[in-house]
Amino acid sequence: MSYKKRYLDMVAQLRLRMRRLTLTQRRAIVACSIFIVLVLILSIEFSPFGSLIQQGKPSPRAILAPGTVQYIDKAKTREQQDAAAAAVQDVFITDGKVAGQVLSNIEDLFRVVDEVAALPLAAQQKAEEAAVRVKDKVLAGQAAALVGLSPEQRQEIRDVVIQSVSRVMGKGVSQDSIAAAVVEIKTSIEDLTKDQVVAENATPIATAALKPNLTLDSKETNRRKEAARASVKPVITTKLEGEVIISKGEVVTRDDVDLLKSLGFEKATFIPLNVLFTGIFVFLLFAAAAMYMLRFKRVFYDSPGLLALLGSTVVLYAVVAKILTVAARSWSPFWGFLMPTAAVAIVVAVLFDSGTALVMVAICALVTGVVTGGNFSLVALALLGGLFPSLYVSRTSSRHQMRRVGLYTAFWVAAVAFGATALTQLRQGMLVNAGIGFINGALCTIIAMGSLPFLETTFRVTTNTWLLELASPDQELLKELSTKAPGTYSHSVMVANLAEAAAREIGSDPMLARVSAYYHDIGKLKRPHFFVENQAPGENPHANLSPNLSALIITAHVKDGVEMLEKNHIPPDLVEIIKQHHGTSVVRYFYETALETEDSVDVERFRYHFDKPRSRTAGILMLSDALEATARTLNRPSPASIEQMVNRVVDGKLDDGQLDECALTFDELKRTRSVFSKILIGTYHPRIDYPGGEIAGAKEHAHKSKRPAAGLSPGVAQVEAITQADGEDAGAG
Repeated sequence: MSYKKRYLDMVAQLRLRMRRLTLTQRRAIVACSIFIVLVLILSIEFSPFGSLIQQGKPSPRAILAPGTVQYIDKAKTREQQDAAAAAVQDVFITDGKVAGQVLSNIEDLFRVVDEVAALPLAAQQKAEEAAVRVKDKVLAGQAAALVGLSPEQRQEIRDVVIQSVSRVMGKGVSQDSIAAAVVEIKTSIEDLTKDQVVAENATPIATAALKPNLTLDSKETNRRKEAARASVKPVITTKLEGEVIISKGEVVTRDDVDLLKSLGFEKATFIPLNVLFTGIFVFLLFAAAAMYMLRFKRVFYDSPGLLALLGSTVVLYAVVAKILTVAARSWSPFWGFLMPTAAVAIVVAVLFDSGTALVMVAICALVTGVVTGGNFSLVALALLGGLFPSLYVSRTSSRHQMRRVGLYTAFWVAAVAFGATALTQLRQGMLVNAGIGFINGALCTIIAMGSLPFLETTFRVTTNTWLLELASPDQELLKELSTKAPGTYSHSVMVANLAEAAAREIGSDPMLARVSAYYHDIGKLKRPHFFVENQAPGENPHANLSPNLSALIITAHVKDGVEMLEKNHIPPDLVEIIKQHHGTSVVRYFYETALETEDSVDVERFRYHFDKPRSRTAGILMLSDALEATARTLNRPSPASIEQMVNRVVDGKLDDGQLDECALTFDELKRTRSVFSKILIGTYHPRIDYPGGEIAGAKEHAHKSKRPAAGLSPGVAQVEAITQADGEDAGAG
């Protein structure tokens, strides 16, 4: 057993186990699984620089901005905050008692000098006595100079000192401003008097008496400084895409580490809050996709397998986008221009349809925005890059058509990459990114075409490429049919010609119709000699069987064929068509035979018990099968007799209600009649008798036209086929 067969058997077993659950349960399992995986992928922040960049050590490589980003420059912000705090003046508290004490000391000095000056003592004794009596010992040293002056001079000096000291201390004097206060006192004294003696004596007294009356309010000063810091707005620095953040060999500072973390250059992190927000975002994506499918594509919504395929596509894209984002931040921004939305578009358009492909491209573009931190260029590339292939490939596209669209896609993605780069501020690497875009489009086409066979068979989606593979004569079932049941094989090929032509005429899927016809009688492999097209002359296994048993054998070939097809993992679309290609038709010959031998016969025992055709392809196959089998029974067919036969067969199916459930319109049936007649007339046209071949030709024609169909006489077989319009009723298939 081949690996492919083993794999498909394993998938089939898993599918059978899942079918034990209800549709809602299967859909919930798929949705929850995809949701959890996608949230985890998008929530983890990862960058290899987290382990390469270390504070205090040289950077091992130059780090470039992955996109145009803005961030808070902490160093510059701190500088401006310090400057604002330094500009705040210190806050002081004025002590009113200090000024009063200073003035009191001055008054005491002059009072003592006046008292001592009146004593009958020598000048030296007066100076010594005054120094002893003055309370402020700092001012005591000034008493000697005052004793020798006249009372008028001392009075004037006193007034000047008190006025200048009061003026300066009224403004406030701190410990740090003593020197400035002294200078101000000198200036004030010069303004108050022009007497040189007064000024010379007043200045040292005022200077000595001066004391600080301001106390620093540390609490209020710190509060004002912090307020000034807080009032400074953060300094926002812009780094354009591709601009150097840290040069190679540059010593990494703490601010550099913080900057890299803010830009995503950090170790793998898993923040619970990120999980919450990402979960909400992914839920909205799921809701949007579900609304689209409920509104327009209910068949996809009701298929958990197809939902799993779509979800897996998004998950795989998210993983690749994450890796490319890390590469873009680690080495060069051009890695981001390899976002594979074109591959997603091709795969989804082929396996589903263009509308669903556009929705998936939009979802992938939003995922790109999350992964890249809102990089406009890459989001635009992801969205527009998948637009073209979404619209120009489909389930019926051949490999040649996909290759051609792939080439156009490469040029399209290159143009998108060029335009997205041109919209950035630096406009760096436009030509390089355009070249990467071209490679992206080509790679996406190769990857998509390479993955389609695996996805087709795994998720059982019928595509044109898979149908082409099944149509090959090298397929095991067809090879077995051609060797064990050559008559059935020949019949199937002819039915395929009819079905394909009719499908093409009415705009249905011609390849699906052809391949369905190839396999529609595959069930006859189980008992090939019970069908007249595989019987040798004179051989009739039905001769010794009851009509009921013969009818069971004839009708069983549909059930046998379905089992064989499912065992060989043939697409379910084909299986459904083949299951319906006889509908509920009656095996007329054996039913009539039973009427001749029995008094009461239940017609239901002679019917095919399957669904009636529900698609145009199934209806076309039913008509093609009946027409080809009936045409083989015509004796000396002419265009008129063939057209009459076609009309009778089609009308018979209509009258029997076999086409009631398929979408074929009367106009389409009219066109198919014409196509059927044209092909059958060309196939069964009269032939010229060649000289010397009359006897052989007559024998051959007699064999073809008069061979009994499952025991019928030649005349009865012909009439039966034409009037009942179902050649297989007589075992012809």
